[in-house]
Amino acid sequence: MSVTGMRISRSRYETIAVRHNKDSQVVSLCQLKPGEAGEVVGTQKADRAVLEKLLALAVIPGNTVKVEFTSPVVVFQVENTRVAVDHTVARGIRVRRTVGNPLKRMPNST
Repeated sequence: MSVTGMRISRSRYETIAVRHNKDSQVVSLCQLKPGEAGEVVGTQKADRAVLEKLLALAVIPGNTVKVEFTSPVVVFQVENTRVAVDHTVARGIRVRRTVGNPLKRMPNST
């Protein structure tokens, strides 16, 4: 068997979730836990009135939101505004989780 006739297959060891969501940091707003923050990536199709309300509340791509609590409704802060939405609206808001710098959390050892 010649080297040119052999084919090396590359298998990737990924979970199903990673295969379906290549950017695993992009989730819906209702998937964030209280205290987590994320940058708004976009919104999925929704009622025009809901989209206009979110736009008026500065829930637009690029802005950072921080979840305060998730039950019975999702309450989050965007800029200086606290917003409460139900879970169906929160599922339509796509955010990218912001990952803090682990070095900032470590105490000084000197």
